[in-house]
Amino acid sequence: MGAEAKAPIPKSELVVDSPAAARLKLRLGEAAARLGFDRWGCADPGSLPSLEPLQAWLARGEHAGMGYMARHADLRGDPHRFFPGVRTIFCVALNYSPAGMGGRDREPGAPLRVARYAWGADYHDILRGKLHRLLQQVKRWVSGARGRVAVDTAPVLERHWAAQAGIGWIGRNTCLIVPRLGSYVFLGELLLDIPLPPDQPLPRRCGTCRQCLVACPSGALAEPYRLDARRCIAYWTVEHRGAFPASGAPRISPWLFGCDRCQEACPWNRFAVATREPAFHAPVGRQITEPGVIATLDTDTFGERFGGTPLTRAGFEGLERNWARICGENAAGSS
Repeated sequence: MGAEAKAPIPKSELVVDSPAAARLKLRLGEAAARLGFDRWGCADPGSLPSLEPLQAWLARGEHAGMGYMARHADLRGDPHRFFPGVRTIFCVALNYSPAGMGGRDREPGAPLRVARYAWGADYHDILRGKLHRLLQQVKRWVSGARGRVAVDTAPVLERHWAAQAGIGWIGRNTCLIVPRLGSYVFLGELLLDIPLPPDQPLPRRCGTCRQCLVACPSGALAEPYRLDARRCIAYWTVEHRGAFPASGAPRISPWLFGCDRCQEACPWNRFAVATREPAFHAPVGRQITEPGVIATLDTDTFGERFGGTPLTRAGFEGLERNWARICGENAAGSS
């Protein structure tokens, strides 16, 4: 009986509404929990998103210098093009909040700040590693099963699929908001060629709240569910390459890397709890905001201290540029 229970299921025998598929989905969720994921769910890849909002966003130029968003726009609309044969999108969320956020762990008066997602290890490596282990599990359980891992560097509309999988809903600040957890989460997907029962999307629960829009210091949230990267501090401090233009860029102080203001303002983040992922607990990335640290760095010492963190996205040159601009803004503000 034990050997029979461990025998892999032939992929051809799986039907989406069968007891075998339901058991496999439950097993997959249990494996995701053991790997440390905080939420998970299944989305039907046939629930394709409308590309009209993305196309309008690109047409307005609100992607700023992120040309890769335009290059793969069509691919983002159809996961079947990313992974032919996909039958299920298994979505996961991994909490990265370094501490419970109920009024604590906020630094409104700090001279330099780094977005919380960059405090610990590079989340791409953590997510990919966990999802690949999950995929290997599936291949052991289902003979002939195939899959593909995706994180936010892949041309997959991760927030859409996470919402379809019932993990959360997309808030007015464009972040995915997870009930009883908030929006400090990383998202990932496991695209599988096996059918599993899909979960139901949640209704949006922002009500009439507009606190995120009001809190945005640069007006990047031009309207609900629309982020103009040309005004976004996170874009300018992380994604922008080269010097700041003579005009057009917002004031970035005190944000050295990224920006959390719209998330800090969100009432749902009062429910945020400390991450269970050890790699996110050591606040290595936050150390660069300590007084005088950035002035002591060069390219080599930056790599030694902050390699393997999201800060490498901007690199030492980018952070040095941001620091110089913050110093200039503060000096102008005090004169």
